[in-house]
Amino acid sequence: MRSPRALPARSRPHDRDEGVSLMDLPMDRRRFVTAAALTIGAATLPAAVFARSAAAAVPPQVTLPERGIYDTAPATDWTHGFLTGNGEYGAVLFGGPALERVVLNHHRYVLPNGTRSQTPPVISGRLAGVRSKAMAGDYRGANTDFTSGWSLRWTQAFHPGYELRISTPGVTTVNDYARITDFRTGEVTSTWTDGSGVWTRRAFASRADKVVVHELAPAPGRTIDTTLSLNTALAGVPGSVSFTTLATVSNGSGYLNLRGTYPSGQGAFGYEGVTRVVPTGGTVTVNGTTIVVTGATKLVLLTKLDRYESPTAWDARPLHAALATLSADYTALRSRHVALHSAMYDRSRLDLNVSAADRQLSTSELIARQNANRNVIDIALLERLYDSGRYLFISSSGVLPPRLTGIWAGSWNAAWADDFTTDANVNLQVAGGNILDLTDAMQGYFDLILGQLAHWRTNARNLYGARGFHAPSRTDGEYGHMLHFDAGFPGHCWTGGADWLLYPLLEYYQVTGDQAFLRDKLGPALMELALFYEDFLTRTDANGDVVFVPSFSMENSPASTGVLLAINATGDIQAGKHALRAAVDAANALGVEQGRGQGVERWTALLGKLPPYAVNGDGALAEWSWPGLTDRYNHRHVHHLYGAWPLHEINPEDEPALVTASLRALALRGDENLSAHGSLHRALAAARLKDSNLVYGNLRKILGNNMVFRSLMTSHNPNLDIYNADAANALPGVLAEAIVYTRPGLVELLPALPDQLAKGNITGVRGRNRVRIDSLGWDLAARTATVTLTSAVTQNITLISRRGMASVSTSAPVASSPLGSHARVISLTAGQQVQITVGLPAGGLPQGYYRLVNRRSGKVLDVSGGSTADGAKAIQWTWTGGANQQWRLEPGVDASYKLVSRHSGKVLEVPGGSTTSGVQLDQWSDTNSSHQRWQLVDTGDGYYRLVNVRTGLVADVSGGSLDDGAQVIQWAASGGPNQQWQIVAT
Repeated sequence: MRSPRALPARSRPHDRDEGVSLMDLPMDRRRFVTAAALTIGAATLPAAVFARSAAAAVPPQVTLPERGIYDTAPATDWTHGFLTGNGEYGAVLFGGPALERVVLNHHRYVLPNGTRSQTPPVISGRLAGVRSKAMAGDYRGANTDFTSGWSLRWTQAFHPGYELRISTPGVTTVNDYARITDFRTGEVTSTWTDGSGVWTRRAFASRADKVVVHELAPAPGRTIDTTLSLNTALAGVPGSVSFTTLATVSNGSGYLNLRGTYPSGQGAFGYEGVTRVVPTGGTVTVNGTTIVVTGATKLVLLTKLDRYESPTAWDARPLHAALATLSADYTALRSRHVALHSAMYDRSRLDLNVSAADRQLSTSELIARQNANRNVIDIALLERLYDSGRYLFISSSGVLPPRLTGIWAGSWNAAWADDFTTDANVNLQVAGGNILDLTDAMQGYFDLILGQLAHWRTNARNLYGARGFHAPSRTDGEYGHMLHFDAGFPGHCWTGGADWLLYPLLEYYQVTGDQAFLRDKLGPALMELALFYEDFLTRTDANGDVVFVPSFSMENSPASTGVLLAINATGDIQAGKHALRAAVDAANALGVEQGRGQGVERWTALLGKLPPYAVNGDGALAEWSWPGLTDRYNHRHVHHLYGAWPLHEINPEDEPALVTASLRALALRGDENLSAHGSLHRALAAARLKDSNLVYGNLRKILGNNMVFRSLMTSHNPNLDIYNADAANALPGVLAEAIVYTRPGLVELLPALPDQLAKGNITGVRGRNRVRIDSLGWDLAARTATVTLTSAVTQNITLISRRGMASVSTSAPVASSPLGSHARVISLTAGQQVQITVGLPAGGLPQGYYRLVNRRSGKVLDVSGGSTADGAKAIQWTWTGGANQQWRLEPGVDASYKLVSRHSGKVLEVPGGSTTSGVQLDQWSDTNSSHQRWQLVDTGDGYYRLVNVRTGLVADVSGGSLDDGAQVIQWAASGGPNQQWQIVAT
């Protein structure tokens, strides 16, 4: 089965199906609809003269927003259009002053295809035979049996409503053009000057009044003279949808009405958009299906959208009625909207110490600068993407969570039906929702999941004969039935989906402590999910462990079988374990399912029968924990790291060996097609595994591969291939996870902060323990981190800094932690804000290469002969500047470091992890083992002991020799100068 997001090179659809209806295309997983609108439908700007080139200084009439973007060139197609939205409506604004185009979207505009009323086939009777074949090694036969007679159904495709065109051919001179999006207000502005002065157009999608509002204001002494029309001929529009357009004038206002009628009997009846045209002064007339405005001193446009189940609802003209009574006072409408929008947006901010000059750069300039140096992340662009990501997430979250394109689409043939792809994309996009204090924006996600539980029950019953839930791999927002599977894509074998999709609801409870939510919604769902595992986990292996069969690791197949249906996908085991534990925790919290034979006893017993995770021969966490199923590393998904993110099972305190194996799995993972969601998922897992270099590297794969449009929306693949909101919406969550990590009872500072982000501050992070991180500032050069915390409840939390804690200063009670010197226990009082300043040890080194100078001899740590071979010996030698004498210190999860040779890329280690004193150190390929990690113990005066994590012995120049070539060995600490090393930047 080929992935819906990235096909292998031999079958990925690089060809565009231009002008072809979505309904006319074969809906199989070998040929997918792609975003044709990326290459067609570009607006040709009328012959206005742009006197200013698109670059350089901010135009003189423009006051840049405190947080936002601007550009000095119009967008010539919708993919670069600036965006506004209110969580239900979305608008894409593009084009120039002479012809401005506005694509109008509604979150619930999906094209009926007959699937709304379908349910999955009843195939649970096949399950016993399917399991037997799979466990006997006949995966292909099992796959055929579990899918035969069924053809894959696609979700109903999200589509744009139509395009509102504002034609002003009298605009012949345009100077100082700029378009601006103010993230704090949700307002998109375009402005220019001519000989008369400044012209301005503003627009926003009101969260308060559920309306898209435009205002057109002319230069002093000039008037608005424009023609308004509606365009339905957007890319990919199917012939099966019919349209009627009507222009009328009533009580001094014009009305433009668009109605689209869907194919009969497939689902909803149709959709509508109405724009009320309200001039100040001047005249409004009808010319066919257009509205002509002449001589107005100001013009306000008010647009409402809806979708109807029947013509009866349509004929009541609800949009006309609502618009007729709505005030056309732009300032008042804006004020009501901003009060809601800014209250959400202002809760969090990230400052990466970007210069004032860089914050004045347009998006075109930032993107061009990033594209000119793709090997290094442009920090100014990264900071701006945090701001824009939160804006786009808020704007596309409301009645539903963000789709694959958020809430914006300019064509009818968007990739993968522009739905909610649940096996990765939607959860990546909401990664920062709860923790960045946007729990109100998350309600659309919660409503989507909770509203489909009845369908999930049907899935479980029909497919598995089980109680509980089975979640689909995609949904259009209207139904949650599992229809999207066949022999090429047995997605119905993904049993971990329900736990994956319920996790953000559990995270919401951890963040808020909302007891009513736990009692009435979350708790019952978690306990019902546990019933699925009781019914599903009926087969056992030779060890008596239950077997997850069939099983599916999104969207990968074992190298040894080439069949997606498998056994014991590690991610599915992790999901099952978490689901059962969460059910037990919920039952205990609510005081239900207690006693003999009740849920807590049954689920606890089942937990004891789950299979262990496998570590493969490469030392990596295996994607399938079943004999004979071998890893296929070159794949975009990392389903087997579910326990690291979003779950918390794989962490250094509880499962250090699994952390090591998971890091090895990430190191071996190929990028396949460099899809954004693959890099994002890796970055989030890397943050949880405390690997800052992997976080940085995966972010660089996005920013450094031309995946950012001028609106700061992003693409699915490199070089702006496929308009997609995954990276745009997920990046704030990735950055937050790298800067501060929380789980119940714990707050960790800078867990995976890339050294390139050497100074900064984040505000408004909510912990999964009812602790609010009001602010966290850091300065790696000054070796300080200062955090301000407010707990909603009185509690003790463990504060961790894996960079070490040279000092801790706070007014709160502090105690040592059994975790070690990099942790403290802090006592927090409910509602009382506490500031804590942590001094970071000098070992918290900026990224770069260093020489390690022995205190006694003055010579440096060297790889003998400049060898690049495994096993080459460590010696001391006079400093020559050679690469074999330079080392990169990579921080680990326990305040330790790997010493990586610049010459060979191999790491300093104790051979074989020997605990014998006198063993000479060598270099070896990185296996992420404890005998390859070293703690830096400050001895004073800028010198350190290098203490091996596994053996506890220190790096020592044998016999205190002063000679070149003397062995560097491990030895018990004696305090001698031959065991002390100075770390000097090269």
